[in-house]
Amino acid sequence: MPLPVRSRTRRLTVAAMTLACALILSYLESLVPLSFALPGMKLGLANVAIMFAFFRLGRTTALVVSLCRVLVTALLFGQASSFFFALLGALFSFFVLLFLSHLGDRISRIGISVACAAAHGVGQITAATILYGTFAMISYLPFLLFAALPFGALCGFLLILCERAVPGEVTD
Repeated sequence: MPLPVRSRTRRLTVAAMTLACALILSYLESLVPLSFALPGMKLGLANVAIMFAFFRLGRTTALVVSLCRVLVTALLFGQASSFFFALLGALFSFFVLLFLSHLGDRISRIGISVACAAAHGVGQITAATILYGTFAMISYLPFLLFAALPFGALCGFLLILCERAVPGEVTD
């Protein structure tokens, strides 16, 4: 049975630990070179922490954790343009997560994760289109959507393992 986090201090602590996990996962995935397959491709492991925060801490906390992760990751590891790509990818992914969460048990965690991974790719293509002022980047979208299948499924599977391993729930 889920255990509620009762104090503000404990809730903030759990959110901060989730953010720390997302940052660590972002760093670890930067060590896995997938650029040989598709330029800029990543596993999306930090999304496991964001989805975990969404389902365990609530949508508002998950959004704050996601935005903080994007900002801190860009400051530590990225460039100015990478912030915009990551921000739009994270926002697109979050809004798909928000929409799909209303379906309840009709869609699995793996299905949600794949959809979020695909939305992240659409967000990044949107960022590229805005930054570079051309629709030529849309030709890259099928490759990102195809990559969303295995990587999103992997993240969804990891989310299921995390939810089984860590009891408790806090909602907004």
